[in-house]
Amino acid sequence: MKTIDLDTTTLDLNSVIGMARQEPVLLLTADGQEFVVSLADDFEKEVETLRQSRAFQQFLDERSAAPRRTPLDDVEAEIDRELAGRGEGD
Repeated sequence: MKTIDLDTTTLDLNSVIGMARQEPVLLLTADGQEFVVSLADDFEKEVETLRQSRAFQQFLDERSAAPRRTPLDDVEAEIDRELAGRGEGD
């Protein structure tokens, strides 16, 4: 994976896409955020990129430390209720 610090390097979008055709590109912003540009159909590379992302790993750690968990059945029921209220149900 190629890493580009956008605080020190200026690139246009076409250049980034060109690089992403060869390998995933990790873009680092001046405020410390990370963005990945990768071929959409390259699932294995995307998984590896997320494994290496400090920001994504921190997100997962925060989510797993959250005291409240919502069962998937509850989420699905809430979505069904909202859709029914809009008249968009099955």
